[in-house]
Amino acid sequence: MKLQTVLLLTTAIIGYALAAKFPASFSRCKQEDGNCLLEAITATFRNFHQGVPEIGLVPLDPLRIDTMDIVQGDGPINIVLNFKKVDLTGFQHAQIKKVSGFTSKPTKMDLNLLVPVASLVGGYRINGKVLILPIQGEGASNMTMVNCDISLKWTGKLVEKNGKQFYQVDKFKVHFDTSRFYMDFSNLFNGDKALGDNMNVFLNDNWQDILKELKPAISAAFTKIFQAVVSNVFNKVPYNELYVA
Repeated sequence: MKLQTVLLLTTAIIGYALAAKFPASFSRCKQEDGNCLLEAITATFRNFHQGVPEIGLVPLDPLRIDTMDIVQGDGPINIVLNFKKVDLTGFQHAQIKKVSGFTSKPTKMDLNLLVPVASLVGGYRINGKVLILPIQGEGASNMTMVNCDISLKWTGKLVEKNGKQFYQVDKFKVHFDTSRFYMDFSNLFNGDKALGDNMNVFLNDNWQDILKELKPAISAAFTKIFQAVVSNVFNKVPYNELYVA
């Protein structure tokens, strides 16, 4: 299995020497205040999902992904699936379930969230075989996950830059589960509606088997996406400025 994912972040990182400016209504907490952190991160998804460039926070809903390529060559699914200019939506309504590791000497951090409906919507191209059937097409797509339970885990360390301490992400991992996985691909088989409709029905009838095969690739894609989002903030804001005194 080979995955190549390129995330286009829609905001630039300004020099470290410039002080980050938090919006007046942005919630910050004391280090290790777990309850406050749960509320503050939830409020960030709710109220600042359009992004806060001043602190390096990119738009979270929708989160634009420039290209994402999934190449699955083993087992019952053998496909090349290319996504282009797709939006990941639904994170404005994320429910933060757990947060840990935000301490004075951070190493390992965890963030667990539940997204009621997460959708990946945009252009696609696919060619290959799904279970027993050939598949090919190019057009618009929608891949939706219901009750998407996402666990983000990463490790890192504090490093000094321009006389200030910044948290540098080292290793990042994302795992997820979902209670339902929907797929819709338009213009399959060069626009043959009957074949396309039947394939979409087949995909959704067999979503559990398909997701089982594609889950590692989707997790790897999420890892690259969220590592970029999290690192962008840590690279922009000195670590102690993320908290109140």
